Amino acid sequence: MQIRFGAIEKFSTIDYPGKLACVLFLKGCNFRCGFCYNKQLVLPELLDSRQDIPEKEIQEFLDSRKGLLDSVVVSGGEPTIYGLKLIQLFKTIKDKGYLVKLDTNGSNPKLVKTLIEMGLVDYIAMDLKDDFENYNRYTRVQASKVKQCLELLKVASVPHEFRVTTHPQLSLEGFREIIKLTEGQKLFVQDFMNVNTIQDYKNCNTIYSKLSSDSKDYILR
Repeated sequence: MQIRFGAIEKFSTIDYPGKLACVLFLKGCNFRCGFCYNKQLVLPELLDSRQDIPEKEIQEFLDSRKGLLDSVVVSGGEPTIYGLKLIQLFKTIKDKGYLVKLDTNGSNPKLVKTLIEMGLVDYIAMDLKDDFENYNRYTRVQASKVKQCLELLKVASVPHEFRVTTHPQLSLEGFREIIKLTEGQKLFVQDFMNVNTIQDYKNCNTIYSKLSSDSKDYILR
């Protein structure tokens, strides 16, 4: 499957910790989270609503920013659905001298492990949606694969973080379970944005306001 580039953010100071970055957004995802605000990159019926960016254009842009940017963030959608093609993309980016960060939902632990072992990824951010018992609300992917990826990152030498969005379906109980699962790992929490979401939410109340800014278990964004 050929990689489909949906968008590029040409300059970011927040997507790779401490580095100047650009962000590549890949089309396609194996999850269907109702609170996702990138539905044009997720829903098959919307993937063609925005013209793909040719890979040649991506490569030319990266060549033009050598020495100006430190890193490339590969996001989505879900990048790991592209399998071996993603490995090749990461090789190409690394050969240009950039650090590479992967944003992932954790559904392909085998590929993530390969990227780590080949030295092709320098930072990984993994999203956690809920307690694993509730993952059938968001995807048909086996939650065991996501848990496997979480456990892989917890012992990995590559810098990483976990991320949670306090969407309307996430309860305090579910959030507390995520804290237990991450066991003191770096955990960032952001509130839900009811903009361009897959699901139309009438009730947008979330647990975010109940969380502490002084917690040792997580960091509010």
